[in-house]
Amino acid sequence: MDKVYKHPRIGEVLLRQRWTTSRISLSVKSTGEVRLSYPRLVSTAKALRFLEEKVEWVLQMRARVAEKVMPSSDYSPAQIEELRREAKRTLPAMVERLARQYGFSYGRVTIRATRSKWGCCTSQNNLSLSLFLMTLPTHLQEFVVLHELCHTVHHNHSAEFHALLNRVTGGREKELNRQLKGIRKNLRFRKGTTADIGRIMELVADAQSWFRRNNIDQWQDGFPTEKIILSDIEDRVNYLIECNGVIVAMVVIIFGEEPTYKVIKGKGWLNDSPYAVVHRIAVADDHRKKGIAREIMHFVEELCIERGVSDIRIDTHEDNIAMRSMLTKLGYKYCGVVTMESGAPRVAYQKSNIH
Repeated sequence: MDKVYKHPRIGEVLLRQRWTTSRISLSVKSTGEVRLSYPRLVSTAKALRFLEEKVEWVLQMRARVAEKVMPSSDYSPAQIEELRREAKRTLPAMVERLARQYGFSYGRVTIRATRSKWGCCTSQNNLSLSLFLMTLPTHLQEFVVLHELCHTVHHNHSAEFHALLNRVTGGREKELNRQLKGIRKNLRFRKGTTADIGRIMELVADAQSWFRRNNIDQWQDGFPTEKIILSDIEDRVNYLIECNGVIVAMVVIIFGEEPTYKVIKGKGWLNDSPYAVVHRIAVADDHRKKGIAREIMHFVEELCIERGVSDIRIDTHEDNIAMRSMLTKLGYKYCGVVTMESGAPRVAYQKSNIH
């Protein structure tokens, strides 16, 4: 049976006494949660003495977890204050809206510059939220808020807590938690601006060089030009990905029909449903093989869910094996060959029933 013990320095500790447990053990989860597990034949008093001996270790492990989970410390005082103002404008209203939607009751909402965790809920059901939530996509901000609101009902991480959180997130608790853990990469998505054009063209050059090194005849004719990128920015379809405040990747996401997709040779599109189009993914050379392209595709899915669009279409060069492999692993289906305006053929993929 699980129960919660409140330690004066550590805070809440989940006590788990099991017949299947052979020894006393401590663990610190990625959320900062502390678990103390011990056998049925060991008294709670003895287990708590063990905890007391390991307090400094727990605090050190929490600090290490915080470094991985929370955003980089490379924020100036001015940037932190801007995040604080944005958080105060946004988060209390988000808490009120979600609490009303799902029937939660809570006390006060405070905004702090906490780096050890995204948020917490006190025994009086007061919520404390980190201003660094503003570095997350909106859907993950809402996930954190719902996580803390669920703690107003269950002040632990019991099975009942996870069942409630899973219900209010539409059965997506594990997926959203996976994404939140993915923030260990310190990624932030935002719209591109004309001030970013220099860095964007550096990303394009990196991509062109990578294609050339791998004998892929893609983007070798000067595409995409600065004019095309500026048009993407003007149309607000250019997204940039920052890691620790540095732009490391870009992508173009368009909601609407792609003219070159009207004719396809081969199997054909999976359906005629409205779709999002993904173009022009480019990752900086020093950030390759870090899973950023995969995170970009997850971000596209979240935008689709927010807009009520259930399909994504994308094309790539036939020889771009890395991209084709990733798309297949993410559940995309090969549909055939489309022809670009330049006359170049591209293999096309689609993912359907996104929810």
